[in-house]
Amino acid sequence: MNSFDPLDQQLRDAFRRVDPPPELAGRILRRVQPRRPQLLPRWLAAAAAVVVVAGGSIGFLRWQENRLRAREAERVRQQLVLTLEITSRTVARADQRLKSIGVETIRLQEVTQ
Repeated sequence: MNSFDPLDQQLRDAFRRVDPPPELAGRILRRVQPRRPQLLPRWLAAAAAVVVVAGGSIGFLRWQENRLRAREAERVRQQLVLTLEITSRTVARADQRLKSIGVETIRLQEVTQ
């Protein structure tokens, strides 16, 4: 016997055929079979639907509120423009009347109480 005999024996032992356990084939097949996607639980789907509907409703209400505010702001702007036009015409008429009677300047005096 030479010095390689123990090494040969170790290699033979390491590479000897070992039968796989009987349940190995089943475990491998279960792992490679395509998995069905897991569906969300019904309560989670319902909760998500409630959140989406609530968010959409809040968004719609805010949009509608902004539209109403914009309309009100436009109405107030138009009233202000009309008020300024009337005031301008009234001041122009008063200025014409004063000039027609010879008043060129008006002296303003501060009133204290």
